[in-house]
Amino acid sequence: MSEQRWLVDTDPSDRLPVYTRLNASDVLSDPITPLGADLGWIQNILPGWNFGYASLGSYSLAEKPDVAASSGIFYGHLYINLSMSRLVGIRGGIPVELVDQLWYGGDPNIPAYVGHPEDENADASRRLESRNAWALSTETFPELEEDRTLADRLRTERPDLRSLTPAALVARARSVMPLERVAWRGEVVATNCAAVGPAVLGQLLGAEHQDLIVTLVGAAGDVDSALPSYALWELGRMVRADEKLMAAFDAGVKGVGDRIAGVDPKFDATFDQFILDFGYRGPNEWDLGSVSWETQPELVYGLIDRLRLQDDAASPGARLSDHAAATEAAMAQAVAIVGDDAEGQATLAAALASARRFAAWRERAKTNCIKVIHEARVPLVELGRRLHAEGHLESADHVFMAVDDELDALASAPESMKVTLAERHKEWEGLFGLELPTFLDAREPLPPLSSLGRKGQTAVEAVKVGDVLQGSGASPGITRGRTRVITSMAALDEFEVGEILVAPQTDPSWTPLFMVSGGAITDVGAMGSHAMIVSRELGIACAAGVQAATRRIPNGALVEVDGSKGTVTILELP
Repeated sequence: MSEQRWLVDTDPSDRLPVYTRLNASDVLSDPITPLGADLGWIQNILPGWNFGYASLGSYSLAEKPDVAASSGIFYGHLYINLSMSRLVGIRGGIPVELVDQLWYGGDPNIPAYVGHPEDENADASRRLESRNAWALSTETFPELEEDRTLADRLRTERPDLRSLTPAALVARARSVMPLERVAWRGEVVATNCAAVGPAVLGQLLGAEHQDLIVTLVGAAGDVDSALPSYALWELGRMVRADEKLMAAFDAGVKGVGDRIAGVDPKFDATFDQFILDFGYRGPNEWDLGSVSWETQPELVYGLIDRLRLQDDAASPGARLSDHAAATEAAMAQAVAIVGDDAEGQATLAAALASARRFAAWRERAKTNCIKVIHEARVPLVELGRRLHAEGHLESADHVFMAVDDELDALASAPESMKVTLAERHKEWEGLFGLELPTFLDAREPLPPLSSLGRKGQTAVEAVKVGDVLQGSGASPGITRGRTRVITSMAALDEFEVGEILVAPQTDPSWTPLFMVSGGAITDVGAMGSHAMIVSRELGIACAAGVQAATRRIPNGALVEVDGSKGTVTILELP
């Protein structure tokens, strides 16, 4: 490991130099594996992201963007290019302050905007004006459906991986990943257009009504990344209704898959269908090297174990019903603010419909991208499993410690890579727990990797009774409960039904846990974050972007969460 940088760190963009971990750590929280960075991000996703901005209209490829113009990898972690986000806003007529609020929760430490002569671009502004008008009016997104068809076809046409040679497994993975370049078209367009409706609502209703906007937008409906949660709920109901299945889970999650096999053929078939439909999901799912529900089904059993303990009143449908009245009241308030102006009322309706449509489309776009990653992942998992079984790798997951140029050697002479990959894995593990800078400004020398401290070394102020912590409104509702700090899905069994989840971030694989929680508080995130969209679908009050919540709030504190205002009030300490 270099003193300055990690093996797969990218060079920052000269033109767009400011980066942030905000809104990156909630989808790629852990250090990215070398193969995930190289084959996944550097070769395919980052170019696809740039192509997505060209498809959006905000940035022409004739401007020759750096590979890290959209995001970059520093200290082995994903950073989003804050300068690019602001550039898109400027060219689209959205104030920088509103861009910062929508995507990064208005972090008080966010670097001040420094203009560049090329930020203003009349051609791009015209393209974005047209795109924004489309975002407010369209009811279809044909490119997104094209991406979905291509991604689903990969799964349908997946060969029998166990019959492929190592070289063919490598070729399969390499052949899949370039589809990210087109799938990211939908991801970038949907993500940026998802800001248009809320931005118009903010301008129409006033910035002082941000909490109203959160309640107003509410659930979008037909959100792809919420569907696994509904399916898991049904699996939990099946277990709860069967004494033998309940007894098997009561004995512990470890080994439960073997214990329940054949107990209820309907459950087995439903579980198998779940893996077929949603096996691509999992923690840290933007990384090729991460586990998924298909590659590690024990994760799914752990979620079912939590869900089976809930009674029927906690169903997602029931929670959404509870929130329907609040959404109707918010709509009445918004209509009253706009008044009798017919054009204003039409704008309100169009902006709200757009916000909901694009929230759902953004999740569909992400789902398309994750499906492609997963289809590149599974042949590499098979390669690692096989090489480990043959004694060529110390651990099956060491296959993801290689970079793309090393895959041919790994397939043809794996014994030559065993020591290198084992040593690299130890270095990679050292990237976990780093105290990462929230913002990086490449106009100054970046802090060297060796200068970073470890999490927990920096003191934070413990909360006191009466403190009101301010985050970003993410999902409406007011709820009270005792807190449970969960920093990893490995600690899932510590969580008790009805507790308030306090988490560093929540990628979509965490969202089934929302269904057994009384509410949620996260260190990072904003209204437009992926997991926050899903939390609204599940009817969970959530305050996002509450800085250092996992370190400041202890287990067992009694708190009140206001998900519209983004506040957490400390009522009692343990």
